[in-house]
Amino acid sequence: MNRVVCFDIGGTSVKYALIENGKIKCRGRFATNRENGKDVLGEMVRVVNEYKEQDAVDGVSISSPGFVDNRTGQILSGNIIEGFNGLNIRDYFKERTGLPAAVENDANCATIAEHALGNGKGYENMVCITLGTGVGGGVIINDKLYTGNAKMAGEFGFMFINGIHTDRPEDEILSGYASTRSLVEAVNAELDEEEIDGKEIFDRAENGDALCQKKVSDFYDSLAMAIYNLAYILNPDIVLIGGAVSMQPKLLDEINTRIEYLTPSFSLNLLDIMKIDRCQFLNDAGLYGAYANFAETFAR
Repeated sequence: MNRVVCFDIGGTSVKYALIENGKIKCRGRFATNRENGKDVLGEMVRVVNEYKEQDAVDGVSISSPGFVDNRTGQILSGNIIEGFNGLNIRDYFKERTGLPAAVENDANCATIAEHALGNGKGYENMVCITLGTGVGGGVIINDKLYTGNAKMAGEFGFMFINGIHTDRPEDEILSGYASTRSLVEAVNAELDEEEIDGKEIFDRAENGDALCQKKVSDFYDSLAMAIYNLAYILNPDIVLIGGAVSMQPKLLDEINTRIEYLTPSFSLNLLDIMKIDRCQFLNDAGLYGAYANFAETFAR
């Protein structure tokens, strides 16, 4: 397996790349038509055929939103593109390109990328947490991606960490406290007319803005509590944090401080038995994860 056409399907754009021997050789993107899955698939097939015309291609691999069964190649549910739920991606591309295809959930792809090629390489048991519009992630157990019986493992954003205080439990899941979106919404809800983004929030917190400091501290508290829970449930060797917010210089120190505070005196020090680090891959996590997933899928 040398040359794989990889796709990372997002809500705004579909990124693609030809990856050869673990390195991106060329790349591109096109806008995601969320209302017309046939249009998206047609563009993907066009890209694959263009690469095939240039040189031999060994396969196609896709990082996709939603719950995915990589064994069958079917997108089960939860996809944001019209017509994708229920679609067998593997069969679709085999019929139209003649190439073998693999498909996996986007957060799982990010996890696979880190485990095979990134900061999780060499660790047998790993948790990857991705922070963005929501909180997602993936789980590696005994060097294998764990997806669960309904392919929902790693959906950490659905955890409750602060109890339920309203008649809408869905508003109080982890994604409502530890996602970049939730942080931005929490700050802007208390500003009069101004709206600021995540980068500005962290910059202002660093420069002494009391509101931003409080909201950033709450964000770190929520994330640390989630990692604490996962540490005792899964006992991983390493927890990796992904998403643009993971590049904040103080993030790891803030999380480690809170993990130590939460750890009971009668327990092992979690920081002695578990490493917390950033993901290596950011915007290219889906592409590298698709590539690594193709290798794992067809090595079985």
